[in-house]
Amino acid sequence: MNVVLFGEPGGEEEAWFPLLPDCQVLAVSAGKKSEKKNGISYVPLSAVRELEPSYGVAVVSHPYWMPVLRQWKPHAVIGLAYGAEASSDASFHYYRKALNRLCDAVITDSEETMLNLNLRGIPSFYAQPCLGTALDERCVELVGLCKANANVHDLRRSLQELASHKRMERTKGLLEAIERDPHNEALLSLASRYLYVEGRHSEAEHYGFQAFGRCVVANGSRCLSLYRWIAVVQARQGKTEDALNSFGVTAIQAEDKARYQRLIAAYDQQLHALVCADICRENGDLSYALELLERHPAPFDRSIRYQLYKETGQYPKALNLLTQDRPKEPAVEREKWLLFGEQEEQGGCVPQAVSFYLKAACIDQEVISNILRLEKVERFLAAYS
Repeated sequence: MNVVLFGEPGGEEEAWFPLLPDCQVLAVSAGKKSEKKNGISYVPLSAVRELEPSYGVAVVSHPYWMPVLRQWKPHAVIGLAYGAEASSDASFHYYRKALNRLCDAVITDSEETMLNLNLRGIPSFYAQPCLGTALDERCVELVGLCKANANVHDLRRSLQELASHKRMERTKGLLEAIERDPHNEALLSLASRYLYVEGRHSEAEHYGFQAFGRCVVANGSRCLSLYRWIAVVQARQGKTEDALNSFGVTAIQAEDKARYQRLIAAYDQQLHALVCADICRENGDLSYALELLERHPAPFDRSIRYQLYKETGQYPKALNLLTQDRPKEPAVEREKWLLFGEQEEQGGCVPQAVSFYLKAACIDQEVISNILRLEKVERFLAAYS
């Protein structure tokens, strides 16, 4: 098995990875010559492209590698969401979302990120930065699963089972900690989120209310965000009226007030699935929101479904929904070319993506920013070619 490290720009000569039995560890280097140091082989990108992809595991810490991974198609992709996630670069975050969808598993130093990714069906693992061996252990564990599961479907199932096992362990630990410290708002809130991901929604609601109560007592600043989370948990249980009322409590900003009025109108029309789906969508549970809307389609949910398909990278479905009404309108034409462009961009087909973006730019000049994003990624990859 070849473990290939796709790292950060400028850090090619400081690659890190635990050495594993029966594995060759390589790091993509901007240098043209191959060399070996501390058990890791530093090679140019051209050498990686020649490796047999079915025996390759990619460990990726920068999302601009995503087009290369789409083309090389290794047996498994493990993403590292560490540190650089604080970047304010919009292109970075766009590619990070695309990379997350491509990854078979993600290791992160943020428990919130881990839970959000698990909600989207992406096996994600938390490695505490304060524990020096935590990241090593996670990597060894995940690469071991990749080696043991030659079949892609078996690998995905094994990764999902491992992620679930880790969450269950953490949930048990949080509930035990709450027994010792029942008024700890942070523990109560985190337990609510873990229970939600585990499908224990009634318990999640209970601990969410407990966290909110402690926050009010302490006069903290996060009370409304906690109540919005309660709305999500209630929506997940089909408690539409309760969820709507809970969301209304948090609708302070003008945008939220307008959205609340739209949800009330939908509720009055008995479009309960639409109300619950929109509340879940806005708070990260995209999979359930989409499941609800596909199970209970309504005339007014097309814009929400469109955004969900686009956000989850389901471009053919998004395109089909987009063109059902008024396909020749300029705004629809612009979106159509944008969808085609994003699909080609994320597949690493740069000329085709540019062609589609130029067609969209004829309608809206701001689309040029997408072409500039492509150029940024091209410059990044050119340093390794």
